[in-house]
Amino acid sequence: MLDLKNITLSYGDTPILRGVNLSVARGDVVSIIGPSGTGKTTLLRSINYLAKPSAGTIQLDQHHMDYQSPNKATIQAIRLRTAMVFQQFNVFKNMTVLENVMDPLMVIQGKSKLQAREIAAQELERVGLGTKFDNYPSQLSGGQLQRTGIARALAVRPDVILFDEPTSSLDPELVGEVLKVIKDVTSSGITSLLVTHEMQFAKSVSNRIVFMDQGVVAAEGSPTEIFNAPASPRLAQFLSTERAF
Repeated sequence: MLDLKNITLSYGDTPILRGVNLSVARGDVVSIIGPSGTGKTTLLRSINYLAKPSAGTIQLDQHHMDYQSPNKATIQAIRLRTAMVFQQFNVFKNMTVLENVMDPLMVIQGKSKLQAREIAAQELERVGLGTKFDNYPSQLSGGQLQRTGIARALAVRPDVILFDEPTSSLDPELVGEVLKVIKDVTSSGITSLLVTHEMQFAKSVSNRIVFMDQGVVAAEGSPTEIFNAPASPRLAQFLSTERAF
């Protein structure tokens, strides 16, 4: 369904992605793990062109693009089929919870206000925010803000959902409520890529784990292969330092 080949990206003279290859089948739940600064978030953001690689190709079903000659129509087509849950929530402070989820449905998909409201209400109920429609972001906890972001991502009915370290900005006591929602989402069959430092969670929800190190995919396999029988000393060292595992 999704195929990334030789993705290369630098910031100035600093290489971030050094020829990354990644293939994702429909319905896969892929967790991307690895040390900070190794390009995990950048890779995720390359999929919808929020980060702009200098080389490599992306294929999302019938949509193909060479990053050396990006095509606006293809970028738009890929963005319409993907949705991202950000680290920092990215909600509009001057909109209610319901309006935040309705906004992309009306602005991007052109749905009527009535249609958008119906879909937004359904997804907010799904993430446990059915009583918060009229609240503003300042009235919500960090966990509720992130659940709003997840509802907004689900509302556009994406083919692929991208989770960029969705619990990294949360207080420890709020992490569990967000992980529960993500587990419900990933178990529904939607193709998901998850950048996370929550090792136990990655092990429990994923059918594939990708370990990135120094801008490349250094190992990949099933959770059992990655966590129970790490194929390299570097992977074993990384796992031994992760407190969550």
